[in-house]
Amino acid sequence: EINVVNRDTRDTSPAAMASRLAAFARMGARPNRLLKGLYHGKTVKFGNQVSHSDKKSPRRWEINVVNREFYSEILDEKMRLKTATGVLRTVDKYMGFDNYIVLTHPRFLEGIGMKLKLRMLEKLRSQKGVSAEDYLNVSPECWTYLEKWDKHIEQKENREEAAALEAEAKQVEREQMQTEYRRKVAEAVSEGKELPPPLPKEKKPKKSVKKIFIERRLAKRALQERHRRHRGRIRHGE
Repeated sequence: EINVVNRDTRDTSPAAMASRLAAFARMGARPNRLLKGLYHGKTVKFGNQVSHSDKKSPRRWEINVVNREFYSEILDEKMRLKTATGVLRTVDKYMGFDNYIVLTHPRFLEGIGMKLKLRMLEKLRSQKGVSAEDYLNVSPECWTYLEKWDKHIEQKENREEAAALEAEAKQVEREQMQTEYRRKVAEAVSEGKELPPPLPKEKKPKKSVKKIFIERRLAKRALQERHRRHRGRIRHGE
């Protein structure tokens, strides 16, 4: 008898959640494995194996990973990738590797899967006048998804631009308030009056644990790239 313990059903007290989220944020080695293959969101599961005498032994369930060769009609390339066996069934469900990569939600594609998705969308975008009839196993839904994707990216860029303008306006307003506060303080000191109340502290926007983890992972990758370039310059005597 095997009893799998779901992490979501464990202690949900603030202290337990904080420690769990901190442990998730500190993860560095495990997610790198997920970035180098197609796993469709599958991760290692932890739980207890219960014997006949009701003795619980902690264990883990690894992902069933295999090496498979895929062919992309859109990119006209053959590639050999590490993938979970469940992904093979999902590819058959989507009736082709290209359909799976293009139509799958980005949260199930990390690392190399997302790179392939962006390359395929860019190839479809650059090919004017090409339709599904020119391919063997590419669905017409890929072009519909491309339109939705471009619209989503445009809306995201507009939101980011509006947020940047709003942040800039708040920063200018904050600087003006600080300048006015310094002037009032200087006048109060010179006239011997009571100092004005300090300005309210600026509230920093809260970041989710996932966003913090992604930023740390990108910073670590950038640091490794800088170290690699530095070693290359030393090796070549630059």
